[in-house]
Order: sequence, then C-alpha cells, then structure tokens
Amino acid sequence: MKKFFALLLVVLMLVPFVVACGGGDETTTVAPNDNVTTTAPNNDNTTTAPTQTGAWSSKYDVRNTWSGKTLYVATTRWSGSKGAPWGVVEACVELGKTSGFGEIIDAGVIERNELIKEKYGVDVKWLDVAQYGKASELQSAIVTGDTWDIFMPRALRDQELVAGGNLYDMAGRDFIDFDNTYYSDLSVNTWTALGHTFFITGDYSTIDKEVASVLWFNKDLLGDDKATTDLYNAVKTNKWTWDMLINLANGAYSDDGDGVHGDTDTYGLSLTNINNLFYFFGLKRTGVNASTGKWELQLDDPKVDSIIDAIITAKTANWARSAWGGSWGSNAGAALQDGRLLFYNEVIQHTYVTEKLSSGIVPFPMLNEAQGRYYVPTASQQPVLVCIPKNTQDRNMADYFLDVLGWTGKEYLIKAYMEDKALHLESDAEYDMIVNYIFPNLVFDSGAAIGWGSVLDIFNATHNGNVNNFRQAYDAAAPAANETMESWNKAWGSYTDA
Repeated sequence: MKKFFALLLVVLMLVPFVVACGGGDETTTVAPNDNVTTTAPNNDNTTTAPTQTGAWSSKYDVRNTWSGKTLYVATTRWSGSKGAPWGVVEACVELGKTSGFGEIIDAGVIERNELIKEKYGVDVKWLDVAQYGKASELQSAIVTGDTWDIFMPRALRDQELVAGGNLYDMAGRDFIDFDNTYYSDLSVNTWTALGHTFFITGDYSTIDKEVASVLWFNKDLLGDDKATTDLYNAVKTNKWTWDMLINLANGAYSDDGDGVHGDTDTYGLSLTNINNLFYFFGLKRTGVNASTGKWELQLDDPKVDSIIDAIITAKTANWARSAWGGSWGSNAGAALQDGRLLFYNEVIQHTYVTEKLSSGIVPFPMLNEAQGRYYVPTASQQPVLVCIPKNTQDRNMADYFLDVLGWTGKEYLIKAYMEDKALHLESDAEYDMIVNYIFPNLVFDSGAAIGWGSVLDIFNATHNGNVNNFRQAYDAAAPAANETMESWNKAWGSYTDA
C-alpha cells in the first residue's frame, strides 16, 4: 500500500487540501490566470473534485501596486523533536539552512518565495525575531522603528499584543476575505470578539498541523485488516465514540504474568496529557458569546461532569496507562513500537516514530454520538497565529499579502508538507484520515493560547484526584477568571486604528 503513495506524488501537488480550512470545502482558490485540475486520494482510488478556475478570489487584483517593495514577515520558532522548528519553516530556509522538515518542504518554500517575487515583484523577507513571539519583541521593534508588516507569533500570551494596542483589526478589510479556504474558519470564530479579529491561523504554517493531537494505534495489536477497516469506517460514520475506545482498550490489556500492573504489561491506551480530554470533547476554557460578542469563561458547561467522569475512568482503569504523571513518561512510544500498547495519544509530528511499525491514525473519539463531530485540539502553545502589527509600512500592503501568503501557503507549503507526510504513512487510508477527519477539525482554545493564571486554575481543578469536585473548584476560581475575561473585553472593545 505504501507503494501507492509513490504513484500519487505528482497527483498530490494538485490536491485541494482542506487543511484546517473552510470546514472541508473541496474547491480550491487559484491565483490570477492560473487554471488547475484537482484530484484527491480516497483509499485505493482517486476521486476528481470540483474544479474552480479563473481569477483569484481576493476582492481586487492590484498585484503590481507594491512592485519593488520588500515585505517583512516577523516569525517565531523554537526547536521541537527531530530538530524541526516549531514555528514558521520559511525563517530557516531564508537563512540558508535546512528547515528540519526535509528537502520536499524546503523546495516548496523556495518555489513559493520565487512565485511571489515573479507575480508581484515583491521580496518576502522572513525575520526570525523571537523564540517565543512575546509582546515585548514587537513593542521593542515599534520603539526602534523596525518594520514588521506581518507578525507570526506563537500562540502564547498574545492577549498582551491586543492590550498594548499594537495590532490592526483584520475584520472587514478589502483585501482579507475569511471565506477563502486557506484561512481556518474555526480560528476566525475563535479569535473574533466585539467585532474585531486580531489573530487568525490557516495555511501559513505547518506547526498547527504537526501539533494536532490524535490517536495512533498498532494495527497488529488491534487485530486483522478487517478490524482496522471497521475502525476507520466507524470514524467516517460518526460511530467512533469513547465507549468504543474503552471496549477496544479493554480487549487489548494483558498481564505479563506477574500479576502486577507494570511497564512490561500490554495496555490498551496511553494518554500523554489528560487535559486534552476537555478539548477532544469540545469543552474550552474561554470563548466568545455569540449573542454579545464578548469573551466569557466557558467551562461551566452541562457536559463537564461527563467529561470529568471519563477522565477519572481513564486514570483508574486497568486497561490504561497514563504517560502524564505516570511511570512510563516518554516510554509509551517505545511500548507502542514493541507491540505492548494499542492506542497512543500523541501529535501528528510523531509520524517519524510510528512509521517503524504497522500503525494507523484516528481522531480522538467523540464522548458520545450526540457530540456530532470530532474535535482535534492543537497543542496549547505551539500553533502559529498571524496578525498585522502597527509598525507595518503600509496597512493595505500587509492586508493584501496576508491573503497572498495564505493562498501560496496552501498551494505550495502545505502541499509539499502533505507530500512529505504521505511518504511516512502506512497507507492511503491514514492519509484519508488526516486530510478528511483530522486537519479539517482542528480547534483552538483561546484560554490555552493566551495565557495561564486564573483561567488555568479552574481547568486544573476539574481533574484533581479521583473525585468529581468541579463545582466547588469552579465556584472558588471563577471570580478571578471572570476578571481576566473583563480585561480581555476591555482591550478588544477599546480598539482604535490610531
């Protein structure tokens, strides 16, 4: 099956990827005067997707307006596993270094940069300005008069950028159309409050894909080929639920013969971070009230008790082994490879480990069928947000090239990324899971991305010990958390263009 991917490489460059964009829209947006024919892999067959040709969908074609200019894109990165930068890959390529993601992705970056220069006459200068992308770096750049047309910080304490009045609003701008599929509509919904959108994500970076939290599984331990097919079909028909995972994990557990639960037993499930259960089941720390447009605390949800019960079950069950706070630590990955672990909760970047065995990949299951959809959380601090700082040389230019970087990211960076990813997957079935059931369902929690403090206090209190004491913990911590929400609303509500 893996050989099938070698035949798909040319086809893959034309795939209308739905990575974290548009809720699975199969059409693709093309640049002016470019015509494309799109195909998408579907198990062992290729299915022709709808074709959209003609003018690029930005509201105006003013591509020559800024010819001869340099676009300064300030980026952030920090090294993760295997040396790959958990940030904007272009920053490394711009510096003449390999990105850590391999030659295919590096070539896609170079091709993208050359295309922007050819079509628009604009050089893109990628500035590796900060390890963490904190507000202090931007504020220092403003003081010193440095130009940052677009800023791509890590999703960490970014509320400080808004509170400092350092960002332009991206909502309602002529050259920014959030309906384009290279913007993540889920991120737009997450980061739009009081009519203002200061952050978005989309096909600007590979990192929110790399840190998407999923379940890897050992096909051999699951059973025969039919068992894997049945699991994938359950995902496709929205039958993949927490109860189904428990049943499979129960069936996988076996003692090594000493009668003691230890590291050499075979387990059904390892959770690297129990906190993720909240995200998998659609519960966030903070969000925007649809009727008021204001930030609010969102943990006081009717299903929180069911989620806490699921967490307690996972922590105390004989069939589960928690790498979070447990004795395994990073050894859970080794247990997966050794055939002693059925399901392993890790990020997509773990592909380079799982390719060493017969492995599959699925989104985390729904709490129950009433949930109606899968949620795929990104790691809280790693995703790269995109914003327009007020030290841009030309706000219209920044707006326009925000869109340009979006569609070129989709057509070059993400396609190269997926081409490379396909080489490390077991078969086209895993590719189908990623493209159609994992990346389109990426979700972002503003409470996780903006900071810790009082909001995190409530979050942690929901799974202390093996007793559901959420109500007492919530009542104690909510006042401080709501003060945090009030400060966010004040910052977003007081925005001015000045």
